[in-house]
Amino acid sequence: MVKKAPFVVLLSLFLVISTGCDESVGCDDCGGTLDEGYLFDYVSTEDMQELGAIDDIEIGACIRFKLDGSDFDLDNVAVVDDCCCETQGY
Repeated sequence: MVKKAPFVVLLSLFLVISTGCDESVGCDDCGGTLDEGYLFDYVSTEDMQELGAIDDIEIGACIRFKLDGSDFDLDNVAVVDDCCCETQGY
């Protein structure tokens, strides 16, 4: 029985980690994909000058956006859940 204890502990630990750390849970709807031309990133202080007019924008917020050349396409910027930046962003 003593030799089975390490196996049971390791198996239990594996099951807890593998089922409890899924970052994509609850992050199914980010509102667009990379294939559709959307990018995901956190707002920086440099971004605030251009994005300050958009509701709910703050430094550190995760946003979904498209680029118009080298600038944000302001019609396609939206605040999304942080998990979108973690799973699809940079």
